[in-house]
Amino acid sequence: MKRADGREHLEAVRAIHVATNVLANCHSSACVEIGQTRVLCGVRPPQQLVQEYRGTRGRVSCQVHRSLAYSSNHDHSCDRDMALALEGVAEQAVVLGRIPQLLVEVLIEVVHDDGAVWDAAATALCAALTAGGAEVYDTFSACSAALRHDGAIIVDPTREEAATAMASVVVCSGLSLGGMYYCCHKGACETATMSQLLQAAMKGLQVRKASLLEQIRNQLAYSTMPRDV
Repeated sequence: MKRADGREHLEAVRAIHVATNVLANCHSSACVEIGQTRVLCGVRPPQQLVQEYRGTRGRVSCQVHRSLAYSSNHDHSCDRDMALALEGVAEQAVVLGRIPQLLVEVLIEVVHDDGAVWDAAATALCAALTAGGAEVYDTFSACSAALRHDGAIIVDPTREEAATAMASVVVCSGLSLGGMYYCCHKGACETATMSQLLQAAMKGLQVRKASLLEQIRNQLAYSTMPRDV
């Protein structure tokens, strides 16, 4: 069954594109595009934690903002919730013992939103952190799935598809080891349908896995190549 954006199958995911070190005024950065969705992530240089003692561990803080085109009528509490959730992902995925008592501030901007913002933001966070030398237990990304009113389950919904869905789920997971870092469900559905949504989102992650790992690996290799002076 063809979808509104031209995808031939309900489980089809849009291509994901990753570029690192795209912002000149950051310690490291990344840009992730999924269809028309575009998210930028900038990482500031690590600094000493103040008024917080974490012993041998550091901390990653996140802020999420929208471009002016999307900020006027947007519920900003959703972005604050996303920022807190991404901090939780970083707590699990980043080897914080490598940055003892240091704070790494991350700024994420949603430049264009056509759905899959969580997918793009989580991927951009991972790509930007690793581009800056942060060590992670596993490369991570996210994918979403939604339940339409006709009972069909779609993967990687567009903004319009997500807005009209009866229920949806977003999953953030490690791509190689498979650890679940975050899962959020919205809407109402049967328990069996919830399980199907989770499986569909996880399958979408696996479909993107090879391309994502290759892109991030190539970007890191390019950034560490010696330059002619």
